[in-house]
Amino acid sequence: LTAAERKVMSSMQQRKGPNVVGFLGLLQPIADGLKLFAKETVIPSSSNPVNFALAPILTFFLSLLSWAVIPVNAGFSLVDLNLGLIY
Repeated sequence: LTAAERKVMSSMQQRKGPNVVGFLGLLQPIADGLKLFAKETVIPSSSNPVNFALAPILTFFLSLLSWAVIPVNAGFSLVDLNLGLIY
């Protein structure tokens, strides 16, 4: 979905799309994530530096974890939770 969005935006702005990174631009979201984590971090002096650094990482992994319950194929998902009311 990210690659499709970038292709549409690049065609609207008449510039080269994300197909430069990997096959059909499939590595572009990973490159964006690495770029985000590699940026220089400015930690406020009045904050807890450990919590300030771990909060985005925890949020990222929790968002990835939510994809585990989505069925990939008929009868196959990464996790079968038996929680029909919630999901």
